[in-house]
Amino acid sequence: MISINYIENKLSNQIKTPNVAEKAGVLIPIIQNTQGELHLLFQIRSAQLKWQPNDICFPGGRMEEQDKTPIDTALRETQEELGVDAKTIKVCGQLPPFISPLGLKIYPIIGHLTCLEFNLNQDEVADVFTVPIEWFMANPPTKSTMQIAFKPADDFPFHLVKNRSRNWQKHAQHEVHFYHYQQYTIWGLTAKIVQSFITMIR
Repeated sequence: MISINYIENKLSNQIKTPNVAEKAGVLIPIIQNTQGELHLLFQIRSAQLKWQPNDICFPGGRMEEQDKTPIDTALRETQEELGVDAKTIKVCGQLPPFISPLGLKIYPIIGHLTCLEFNLNQDEVADVFTVPIEWFMANPPTKSTMQIAFKPADDFPFHLVKNRSRNWQKHAQHEVHFYHYQQYTIWGLTAKIVQSFITMIR
């Protein structure tokens, strides 16, 4: 017979390691131009990527086993994508984490990037550009909504679930932000991270 002690012992033997696969770290790179003006640096994703090609984003990615913290992830990914030395990045702080629509927990790390020469990883990054921080402070984002629909798969066992029509669907909405700067459109989670950063420094 199963006992409480048996269950407690089983639970105590579980390996208590964080699920890094569901976490990500991104760097919000701040650079200073020759006039002393502070800018945020953005990447344009390569057109060859299968996931979100040509989108605008910050350097970053999913945590890997060697990363002790999301800061490690953000620095590692920035090194890989921009081709800069981690010593040229001064971590200034971080924002509260965001949850993506797909459930990924994203930690935005704010960093001052002193290197202005990049060796872009062309497999991932097509180009970079910067936007003055003061421009964001003067230009709030426009907003829209995106709908996510959940519906049963073709093999869903409706006979096991009472009072559910085969046409049953559930919808969820989330707000989508857009910044339009010159020829660039910064939108989605990247835009929400920018807005959170701007709100913090006001």
